[in-house]
Amino acid sequence: MRKRKIKFDLYFDEEELESLNSLCQQTNLNKASLIRYLIKGYCPPESPPADYKTLIRELRAVGNNLNQILVIARTNGILNVPDLRKAILDLREVEMLMREAFTMKKKF
Repeated sequence: MRKRKIKFDLYFDEEELESLNSLCQQTNLNKASLIRYLIKGYCPPESPPADYKTLIRELRAVGNNLNQILVIARTNGILNVPDLRKAILDLREVEMLMREAFTMKKKF
């Protein structure tokens, strides 16, 4: 069953329709979703590259490996724990920056 029951027709000139189609292509949203986001005041980001999820997964895997090394280092006293901990924090910061780059921001 349809959640939205009110139909609304719009008329565009060629330039406006071209702009709308361009935004839809950049954000990977359909026209209706894009217009709803814009009405609510959100500025949808460009869609992430196809391998974005793979990059996030790889970053997490590296972080998990570093964390396991940190646990082993702490028990054996072999590695420099502060440097390893800093590497983990840097990795998490990179992940957060990537996530923030592709999240929707409120315009007003």
